[in-house]
Amino acid sequence: MIEVYHVVYEGKIVSEVSYYILINNRGLKRYYETVYELVSDVDHYYSKYRVEINGEIRHKEKIENDAYRFTPILFSKVKQKRRLAVLSKFVLFLISITNSHAIYELPKEVRYHNNGNEVILSPHAFVNSTYRLIPLFEQIYR
Repeated sequence: MIEVYHVVYEGKIVSEVSYYILINNRGLKRYYETVYELVSDVDHYYSKYRVEINGEIRHKEKIENDAYRFTPILFSKVKQKRRLAVLSKFVLFLISITNSHAIYELPKEVRYHNNGNEVILSPHAFVNSTYRLIPLFEQIYR
């Protein structure tokens, strides 16, 4: 798991916010996770997307490096409450570009964990919302 973005907010309460990605390309279940974690003086909160992928994820290091390099630029253009969702769709975009797969073929299952509660999302809806963000991703990636 690599940290792609980190910021510390100082005020009455000190809060650390971190975003991570994890790409698993071994075994029968290939997936990636994007994780949001907030640690403050009084609270700990996390949420994550886990996307199972059809096929093989090649060039894991290149995807991780690109995510690390472009995430601060991406986050400067996105509302704070949507950052985790946009990051997970950006990683899907990077996997698609790097492995020469069509985006709509990649996700098999999408799960969203919010502080212990799990929701299974529609892969079709996840892909459709990814397509709406592709112009932004291409602008950043070039």
